Amino acid sequence: MNLINKIKFILKRPKVVIVAGEGRACAVEAIREVLKQDKNEILIVEAELQKINDLEFLVKKSSLPILVVTHIGDIPFDKDFFAGDREKTIEIRKLAKILPAQGFLILNFDDETAREIKTDSGAHSLTFGFQKGADFQASDIKLNTGVNFKINYKGNIVPVWLKKLFGKEQIYSALAAAGVGAIFDLNLVEISQALKNYQSLPGKMRLIKGIKNSRVLDDSESASVFSMVEAIEILGKLKCPERKIAVLGDVLGVGKYTVEAHEVIGERVAKNADLLFTFGSRAKFIAQGAYTKGMALEKIFQFDTIEEGKIRLQDEIKEEDLILVDGSKEMKMGKIVKEVSIPF
Repeated sequence: MNLINKIKFILKRPKVVIVAGEGRACAVEAIREVLKQDKNEILIVEAELQKINDLEFLVKKSSLPILVVTHIGDIPFDKDFFAGDREKTIEIRKLAKILPAQGFLILNFDDETAREIKTDSGAHSLTFGFQKGADFQASDIKLNTGVNFKINYKGNIVPVWLKKLFGKEQIYSALAAAGVGAIFDLNLVEISQALKNYQSLPGKMRLIKGIKNSRVLDDSESASVFSMVEAIEILGKLKCPERKIAVLGDVLGVGKYTVEAHEVIGERVAKNADLLFTFGSRAKFIAQGAYTKGMALEKIFQFDTIEEGKIRLQDEIKEEDLILVDGSKEMKMGKIVKEVSIPF
């Protein structure tokens, strides 16, 4: 922040919501949607896009600072407790320590690394997650044309529908937004209504229209082994009158377990998809894993680059197919989404 902006901030002393952690981008979008109902001036900041000194200034000078910490570790698809790298919370902890007593700390309860930040702060705290003990707890998860679930808070239970969105990260984002909304005196019904308009971000488990009257489950923005397996499992659970096609790129950053991790992904594909398209040198091991678990060779298509395989994929798609597109950000799987979806 330059000097002029700092002076303006000091004079207005707006309320500030700082969002940190690996799920910050989606959480910011959900919080913005919920707070549209609040007429007060509120500054919402994605923490990793700002310098720590600027964030400390915002916390100290705000009339009401709120720090939201999303997940730090990778979200496992098959359990509701996990932990991340504590080193990634060093800067976040600095902010938690300077939160004033009237400030708020909102933490992902399921992520032990995020949850323990509470010990560094004297501010009010709220938690969210799937586990019992979270202040805002998600339960009764159901999939249809989006994800339905219930938010439990202080004995009140309200259903929430995230239209054309799927996955735990989206539910966590909605729960974080509910926590922020409650601080601003919004009730659960108002929060649930606001979340009906939450559209998240491109490439974050969004269901969009595809070519030839197909549907595309776009998870192309980023991928870990856990998130890709979750996406494949969701693909398998969604109702589809025709075929389910998994279009998968390399998952980077796995290290020495690259081969084994990609093979495990392929094993999940064999159980949940009818066709498999892979892009990249590592993704070939996804194909190998799928083949080992019984997927017929004629249902597996392998390509080194997007340019090599995009036309073949377009030709293969039929009416009412459901297509999952997923892969690490570096693989630029969003290019494939553009090839097989209808702009909106």
